[in-house]
Amino acid sequence: MSTYGLQWNRFRIVREEEDRATFANRTGLRPGDLAGKDVLDGGCGMGRYLRLAGDARLAVGLDLSEAVLAARDLTAGMGNVAIVRGDLLRLPFAEGSFDHIYSIGVLDHTPDPRAAFLGLARLLKPGGRIAIWIYERESPVVERLMDAHRAVSTRLPLGLLLAMCRLAAPIGLLKRRLMASRWRLVERSGVALHALTIGVSMHPDAEVRVCDTLDWYAPKYLSRHTVEEVRGWFAEAGLVDVADLGVGQRFHHEGQGNGVNLAGRRPGAQ
Repeated sequence: MSTYGLQWNRFRIVREEEDRATFANRTGLRPGDLAGKDVLDGGCGMGRYLRLAGDARLAVGLDLSEAVLAARDLTAGMGNVAIVRGDLLRLPFAEGSFDHIYSIGVLDHTPDPRAAFLGLARLLKPGGRIAIWIYERESPVVERLMDAHRAVSTRLPLGLLLAMCRLAAPIGLLKRRLMASRWRLVERSGVALHALTIGVSMHPDAEVRVCDTLDWYAPKYLSRHTVEEVRGWFAEAGLVDVADLGVGQRFHHEGQGNGVNLAGRRPGAQ
């Protein structure tokens, strides 16, 4: 089973309040925005956000991995939802098919995020809107450190890596507590520990920490980008009204909002 097939079939992570808040933040969509619309979740994974599109006329979840099995289970009984196994770089839909498209933390796990984005943008109807969230590029030192970690982790057997992620979960909690200290020396020690274990999640939920840590260390592809670079993708796609959704967001825990989070619209009226 692939990384994502294992991840989303073993970790059926549904956190109702957090998922709704994350979906609203990273798509900019609010209750009622999807009513009567055709929607595409580009890289739906287990369907944790797809299940929130209940008001849509049609909500399609696309994923390349066996995570589609988990998505089908999670959205069972939702008559407006369709799950499709397919590739973001070879999209199985006609251009101009969707009113809303979102892709949360997926394009940066493809061999060519720019090409995947441009393909999704072509699926928008006139006036249609797309929102994406991907990892943001860090400083050169941090980038080299993360690349060194993943140069090792991506070569490990998946079962061994999963076991290591479970063992690392307490480290994530320790980092969270140290970095939240009001004592500067303690807080700085947390920062130092974080630098050494950069990919170990600090999510307050232990199961999510394991899953998020695996999501960082296991995938073959994981790229990071600048806001200016991604704005260039939106311009190349001819999108307008481009907005940075990351400005002023509030999240459930420290670090959750770090990323490039833009939305834009195809010219024309619906």
